[in-house]
Order: sequence, then structure tokens, then C-alpha cells
Amino acid sequence: MKQSIKGTLSILFTVLLLTGCSGSGDDAETLSPEERAESARLESVELAAAESESLRLAEESRLAEEEAQRKAEEEARALLEAQLQEDRDMAVRDFEENRYATIDGVEHELTFMDSFNGHYLDTEKWEYCPNWERDDCIWMEDAAYLEDGALILAVTGDDVPYHAGAIRTKGLFEQACGYWEVRAKLPQAEGINAAFWLMCDSMPSTEISGGADGAEIDIIEAPHHDWSQVQHAVHVDGYEEEHKTVNYPIDISGIYDDEWHTFALNWTPDGYFFYIDGECTWKLRGKWVCLVPCYAKLTAAVGGWAGTLDSSLTPLYGMQVDYIKVYYPVAGYDANCEE
Repeated sequence: MKQSIKGTLSILFTVLLLTGCSGSGDDAETLSPEERAESARLESVELAAAESESLRLAEESRLAEEEAQRKAEEEARALLEAQLQEDRDMAVRDFEENRYATIDGVEHELTFMDSFNGHYLDTEKWEYCPNWERDDCIWMEDAAYLEDGALILAVTGDDVPYHAGAIRTKGLFEQACGYWEVRAKLPQAEGINAAFWLMCDSMPSTEISGGADGAEIDIIEAPHHDWSQVQHAVHVDGYEEEHKTVNYPIDISGIYDDEWHTFALNWTPDGYFFYIDGECTWKLRGKWVCLVPCYAKLTAAVGGWAGTLDSSLTPLYGMQVDYIKVYYPVAGYDANCEE
């Protein structure tokens, strides 16, 4: 009880002191009603002015933040456009510098090229493959990107299903026959299959037996890092009961050496001629030859016949691609592929 009384007296004493200090020494109790009303009005005016100033400063701050954000977005757009224009200019220069080439003694003209030297993947040439689950991975957009002048088809994640990079020219560039070449580095780990292949929408057709009305042409498949083995392959007549396939495995010491190698196909109406580092490695003729336009695919995949990936190695490169070039004979072919 004594402590309660003491506390109450202390509070009253404090209030009296504060009251005595207010009003510039004037005793509030001595003010007339009119003076008290005027004092209250002035306090209200001062409070309103303070609130107005606070709102003004807050609005100024908001406008400044909006202006800073607008300028940042404008600068980002300008930078993006400058980079895209730089990419376009570079692509034009690259195309002109590689416009003609003599292949197997025949003059060819460039029809498609990407050197991947730009800032961004050229979406006028490529689309990301749909998010298709393939063995131990899913093809995902975030796993295909440009870095240091190369296309990176990465493998990311720490468990199945991994994310893997895959792009294609479907609906953007398609050609029947011609010379198709990439310069690439193959996977550096067991469990990854890197591939450069051609595909067409009419592949499932069985109307014509064989590849004349469509085929899958695997210019290079690299699933056997531990074997130093790669392969070429061709599939026709869809993937169901009528499916037919032929493949040609090749053992090449050092092919997975983290160095650049070229993989190419000279596709004529008479046959396929496959090349690795400029050496013809396989010839295939007859019913396997496709005569309809195909689009290109560059893909990385995980698992399946490539084996099991050690998850402690990710993220890693599934395949690196320096360039892709596609040519067509200047004089065409005696037996024309369909255009």
C-alpha cells in the first residue's frame, strides 16, 4: 500500500512540474477561456501543418522513387536494345563472312548460322524445346543459355529429375538436304547424352515405307563418356510398330576430351554422309534417305542408355556449342529435295 501511495504521489508531482513548465511559464489555470481556445487553435494549426509537411515529404519521396525506377527501367531497356542490336549486327557479319563454302568439291551457300556470340539466345532462330521429361531429366528453358561465346546446354539440380537444356529451330528454320555442321564440346561426365539431330513433323508417317516422307537423323549422339564412343543413327516410319532404325557406333579415343570437335552431315537426295572432325565416318543410302524439310535440335539429356549421373557433379555442362552452320548447294541437286 505504501509503495502504491508513493508511486501515485510521484506521478502527481511529475504532472505538476510539467504543467508548471508549459505555456512559457504562464500558469494554464490563469488563462481566460478565450486564451485557452486560441492556444488550442494554434496547436491544431501547428499539428495540421506538421501533418501536411509529413505528407508532402512522403509524396516527394514516392515520386523520387518512381522517377528513379522509371530511369532504371529506361536504362535497362536501352541497354537491352543496344545489346540486341549488337547481336543482330554480329549475326549479319558472321553470315556474310561464311556465306560460301566448298564441300566435297561442290560450292555451297549458307542458309542458316548461329555463332552464339551474342548476349542472348536468338529467338528468331531458336525456340526452347517443350518441358518434356526424358529419362532422368526434364528439358527446361533455364538450362539453355549463352556464355563466353558458346551455347551452354547445362544439367542442373541435385536429384532426378534434373533440368537439362534443349533448343530447336522448329517453325523458324527447316530445310531438306544440305550440309549441316556444329562445333561442340561433348559431356564431361557419365550419365549425360548430348545430341545434334534433325527432325520433321512427318516422321510418324508410314504412308511411304522408309525415310522419303520423314525421318529422325541423329548426326551425333554422345551417351558413352565412359566408353569413348559416339554414334550416328537414323529412324524412319514413326516410333510404333512400323518403326525402323539403323545406327553406327564409333569408338574415338579422346572424343570426350573437353576440346572442340566438328560433327556434320552432308545430306543429299542419294544418301547421308556423316563426318567427325572433317573425316567421313559413315555413309548411308537407300530407303533411309529423307526428302522433306527437317529442323535442327541441340539437346542434353540425363540417364537412360547414358547411365547414371553422379548428382554431386551438378551443375555441369551437358554440351557446349561454338556454332552451327547449314549450307545448300549453289547449283541445287539433280534430284531435288522438296522445298
